[in-house]
Amino acid sequence: MKTKIILGFSLLILCCCSNPLPTKTPTTAPHHQGKIRITGAYALYPLVQQWIADYQKVNPNVEFDLQAIGSGNGLDEILNKKTDIAMISSQVPENVDTLLWISPVARLAVVPIISKKNPYLQTILKNGIKKDELVGLFTNQNPHTWGDIYGKPTKDPVKVYVRSDKSGATDVLAKYLWVESNEVVGVGIEGENKMIEAVKANPLALGYCNLVYTYDLANKQFFNDFCILPIDLNQNGIIDKREDFYNDFAELQRAMFLGKYPCVLNRNLYVATLGKPKTQEMVDFLKWVLTRGQGIVPKLGYIELRNSEIKYNLYYLLN
Repeated sequence: MKTKIILGFSLLILCCCSNPLPTKTPTTAPHHQGKIRITGAYALYPLVQQWIADYQKVNPNVEFDLQAIGSGNGLDEILNKKTDIAMISSQVPENVDTLLWISPVARLAVVPIISKKNPYLQTILKNGIKKDELVGLFTNQNPHTWGDIYGKPTKDPVKVYVRSDKSGATDVLAKYLWVESNEVVGVGIEGENKMIEAVKANPLALGYCNLVYTYDLANKQFFNDFCILPIDLNQNGIIDKREDFYNDFAELQRAMFLGKYPCVLNRNLYVATLGKPKTQEMVDFLKWVLTRGQGIVPKLGYIELRNSEIKYNLYYLLN
């Protein structure tokens, strides 16, 4: 898939040098029958929900049915013709990507999370956690206690929670840890919200979620009862100044945009249709997502696409 995207992008650059991108959508597509059904990744749900709300302000006759069911389940539904648009938060298998029209629409990071009631909280925030320790904890290869990790005599076990549904967040975490998704083990939790509730309820918990679920948009603050576990990127046992960007959401978001946070954990989020979008309403909505809709992206805690990516995907939507 990566090879095709790179080759396609190179061809697009050549095309764009001599031909301007189209400015209007085709008018021959049939009209959509019923609601546009969108299902899939929890990671994209808050953003798509806001996109729909804003889009319907100027297109009130277009109706949607939006459901978060997990990235893998969304992919299954689009392949089985049970949904119109799938929200995807992990790499699409090569054996099916040729069947789909796929476009990135935003970026979002996966973050490890702990309870703010953790008895080692201040030490954890000061020292962070090394990648090697995360590997041991999430694969149960080296099940440390919190005391083991931070040089304390206490033997409080780390209670690891993982997503039990087909989660793109798990796939991304596994890729960062250099393991397979099925090697990420712990107490299974279905869905993003239940994961967060489990972590909040257990002072010794370790879990993970998508960044936007750590932040209260109304108050522009992180939530009070759980927090992001800082990653000790250079593994020197302390969160250095260059790694210290977890206290402010805007600062963390900028660090992710600049690549200071692990790039593997900060992945593209996609929408996909079975073949190119076939109805006028779907084409118009996806065009709006790739243009005016991008203005909403950073306001909700995501990272917007680059202009070159927008032009590339818009071109292949409209041609």
